[in-house]
Amino acid sequence: MLHVALVGLFLLDLALPRNIPLLPYYFLVVVLSASLATPRQMVPLVVQAFGLAIISGLYWSFFPSVDYATRLLALSGVAAVAVLLSAQRCRETALRHQSEQTLNLTLDNAAAGVVLADASGRLLRVNPALCDILGRDAQTLLTLSWPEISHPDDIAREQPLVEAMLANRRDNYRLKKRYLRGDGSTIWVDLSVSCVRGPDGPLEFFIGQAVDISAEVAAQGALTRSEETLRRILDECSTGLALCAPGTGTILQANSHLCSELNLTPAALKGRSLMDVVGDLEQVSAEDARSLTPMNEAPLKSLLHGDIDCYGVRVNLLRAGFLRGWGELQLSNLRDASGAVRHVLVELDDITEVVSQTEYLQAAAAAGVVGIWDWDVPANVLTWDPVMYRLYGRKPGDFAGAYQAWADAVHPEDRAYAEGEIQAALRGKREYAPRFRVIWPDGSVHHLQAISNTTYDREGQPLRMLGVNYDVTELVQTQEQLEAEQHRLSATLDALLDPHLMLGPVRDDAGSIVDLRILRANPAAAAYNHMALEDFVGASVRQFWPEHVGNGLFDRYLEVLSNGAPLVLDDFPFHHAQQGGLRHFDIRAVKVSEELSVTWRDVSERIAMEEALARRAATDSLTTLLNREEVFAQMGRLLADDRRRGGELAVLFCDLDHFKEVNDSYGHQAGDAVLQAMAKRIRSCLRGSDLAARIGGDELMVVLPGLQGLPDALTIAEKLRRLASEAVPIPQGLVHISVSVGVALACAGESPDELIARADTAMYTAKQQGRDQVVAVT
Repeated sequence: MLHVALVGLFLLDLALPRNIPLLPYYFLVVVLSASLATPRQMVPLVVQAFGLAIISGLYWSFFPSVDYATRLLALSGVAAVAVLLSAQRCRETALRHQSEQTLNLTLDNAAAGVVLADASGRLLRVNPALCDILGRDAQTLLTLSWPEISHPDDIAREQPLVEAMLANRRDNYRLKKRYLRGDGSTIWVDLSVSCVRGPDGPLEFFIGQAVDISAEVAAQGALTRSEETLRRILDECSTGLALCAPGTGTILQANSHLCSELNLTPAALKGRSLMDVVGDLEQVSAEDARSLTPMNEAPLKSLLHGDIDCYGVRVNLLRAGFLRGWGELQLSNLRDASGAVRHVLVELDDITEVVSQTEYLQAAAAAGVVGIWDWDVPANVLTWDPVMYRLYGRKPGDFAGAYQAWADAVHPEDRAYAEGEIQAALRGKREYAPRFRVIWPDGSVHHLQAISNTTYDREGQPLRMLGVNYDVTELVQTQEQLEAEQHRLSATLDALLDPHLMLGPVRDDAGSIVDLRILRANPAAAAYNHMALEDFVGASVRQFWPEHVGNGLFDRYLEVLSNGAPLVLDDFPFHHAQQGGLRHFDIRAVKVSEELSVTWRDVSERIAMEEALARRAATDSLTTLLNREEVFAQMGRLLADDRRRGGELAVLFCDLDHFKEVNDSYGHQAGDAVLQAMAKRIRSCLRGSDLAARIGGDELMVVLPGLQGLPDALTIAEKLRRLASEAVPIPQGLVHISVSVGVALACAGESPDELIARADTAMYTAKQQGRDQVVAVT
């Protein structure tokens, strides 16, 4: 086509007039061909352009001439540049083609799934690995977008990352997410996304790489479940357990029982070194539980280094610096199949009761208070040690040495129970540990406690019962006395007019008190809260009285349980919902064992009466304005406040004009009505912070704190004067009266008496100037 174009251009050149040269257009075709043809294809076109240009020059007699030859030479440079551009374009095209082939091979043979998507999320290209991961063919995937194949729960997590890339705030992100396979199943992938942007920054397309991590996620889930199972097993175990790192001995995990035994919180225990924790304990002699020596750290270090696999020692257990009991500490190395130590297992079992019982039995046997007996069940031979005879008040010659001989010594009322316990022990239902009474030959009654162990043959038949008896008569009598005392105490508390509660602590897993529960209440407490006693007991303080938490009373209860100091609160304000509002209480709380004894008395009526008495003592009985003593006391405080805050304080000294004439003409009842009306009008002019008082006879005083200056005081005084001049109704009709007002603004360092004296002087000036007016003194 370019060759034809040159021929057409040549014919046009011959047809046009001579003065219209078309020489440059021959080589314009050559330049245009640089974007289409290869250099080899351009050579014939260049030769043709030169040939036709020379023929045209001969035809029009332009050639040969220097000017025409110079133009041809210049255009030959243009042709050379066009050939070079064509060569460069061809090289770039070849490189781009090679890159595309490399990309195609890389995508098609990549082990990870790769996808290209446009800015809207539509998939543009996917490789075979991604098709295998998602279980879909390429044609299906290319009709979808990334939200359509993403798990619905993961779209919201990924959307902000995509929006950030679209907004040019980031160029890549990595995310573990789930995709939906073609069969509807879910697969986990590790997704890495990058983007390609245009010259001006807008995003052209996404490049995503996905690696199937379903097996890894499943393994992690299984590991998490295993760790959770292990944690639950540790927490539910009745023995203190912990897992430590080998070598360092760092505590990785510990259950609540171990924390309790060591008197440490989980946070304080986790991460500490086993050497530090165990080093705080003391080693106990197996022969003498009271013999304590420092912990031998050498075997501990050997175990942590893997030199030995087991180490056990008896230790003392401390609480608040005092011996609480004894524990059996056992440490073991847990090895894997290759023999490497993976964890160090720590076991701490509280054996305080065992040691105490052993010590007790040893001491009791030595003191002759515990008798040992041995019963051969098949032969029915019962053997007693010497202490047993003393416990039953019998001599060896008086005892037949058989089951029936023992049964005859038991109190008739307890015999059926004791024999039933023996039969239950023989059948293996429970241990034999009854408490029963025996009758001595002299008729005295004694209480005995029995403890035994039964052995059986292979068929489960009882062979032998070996046990002990010890006298608990004093203990039973003490318990009976205690029960009687408790009964008397309960009767006393129930008879109290004041409400009383016994509160028990409610603790969380860490042992901290999180609530208090009502364990016992007297009828007065239930009645005060308008509840039945059976519904009241068992309630939680946080649920029943949430106000206790807000007003700090709950924390004060906890302080009593913590330090044991009694709580004494008088006139404590409390919003009591059952009593319908704010009440005042005198509260007493005392720690009793691990519980809290609380008594309260509602003193709201007494407080209200005291407040009423205080108000009556501070006010004038006729006008209900403040009296002289109260206004002077409050005025001193207001002067100090205004000086500190930078405000001004003014005093209005008011005196009723011709008040004596009202009393003389109409009587004191009319005078009282005038004073009450004037007091009401004065109050209507004042702010909440202002004071109004009757300081004697018909003299009234107003204190105005927080003013900007004297004009504010004059405005209020003038308003008061106008109101006072209005007629006052009295039993005889209406009476007109006026008021003279003296105004004084407080000066720096001035006392209340000095300020009032100046206001009084201003009032007398108003009287002298004709009454019914306001006069200010400076």
